[in-house]
Amino acid sequence: MKKSLLILFVLVVLSACSAVMAQTMPASPGPPKVLYIVREDIKPGMMPAHTKHSANFAAIFGRLQTPNHRIALVPVAGSENEVVYLTGADTFAELEGMLQGTDKKMGAATGMTKTELARLAEEAPQLHSAMRDMLALYRPELSFNPGVVLPQMRYFSITTVRLKPGKDAEYAEYIQKVVNVARTKAKVDNVHLATFQVISGTGGGTYMIFRPMKSLGEMDDPVNMRVRAAMSDDMRKDADKSYSDAVMSSDTSTYWLTPEMSYVEKEFAAVDPTFWNAKPEPVAVKPKLRKRMPKPAAATPPAN
Repeated sequence: MKKSLLILFVLVVLSACSAVMAQTMPASPGPPKVLYIVREDIKPGMMPAHTKHSANFAAIFGRLQTPNHRIALVPVAGSENEVVYLTGADTFAELEGMLQGTDKKMGAATGMTKTELARLAEEAPQLHSAMRDMLALYRPELSFNPGVVLPQMRYFSITTVRLKPGKDAEYAEYIQKVVNVARTKAKVDNVHLATFQVISGTGGGTYMIFRPMKSLGEMDDPVNMRVRAAMSDDMRKDADKSYSDAVMSSDTSTYWLTPEMSYVEKEFAAVDPTFWNAKPEPVAVKPKLRKRMPKPAAATPPAN
């Protein structure tokens, strides 16, 4: 079975010559088949404290060598008080094993690690206003050019589409026969999209479309305009009707991949170690003040 890695779009395959491969362009087999999505709403004003809290958890995961690798996302455009974590797997059974294995290792923690976990658990209610866990299934036929070298990416644009009841088949046909055909014709090769259908954790008919980017500058390309221009008049009419009939709502947010809150495998980080293994800024240490010895009291002259 392909080794599970907390990724969306790439698994870096290593062999006996892994040291050499880490210096070359890794393979891009595509997104995982299963995605575990954790969405946290952070209380206003608590994002800096939550970042430290999350980074502490990531450090403990690394110390205990837990199997629940994750990528952490913080908002660039969207809710200013939201954090998203992504964990990929080949199957739900594999994901279950990862989560159970993590719980077992954390439950067996001792000493300072156990004390730190207790402290973090106590802090959590002060930081979170809500949390949602979702399970999603990869839909390759609804995706477009999904393969990327994920460790080299810096941003995710995530579009959440909610369909009207019973419109899943119509939406799928719209994407495959209209939108992806136009994307191919427009040659938008710089766009990489992986679509996942959420099957548990939120309302039915929810799809999440992930677009990884190396730079926000990729958004300067008017992709949607180019795709629409590649459609014939009839295709545009069909597209507008299909979208109107099937889609209830759609919203897009953009996130930055945050290394200090993420917990990725060594092979993943080795593709871009400067980014993924960046050490946190050292905490300034206050200089120790020297104890000032009291001056001896002046001698009192004898009384006359």
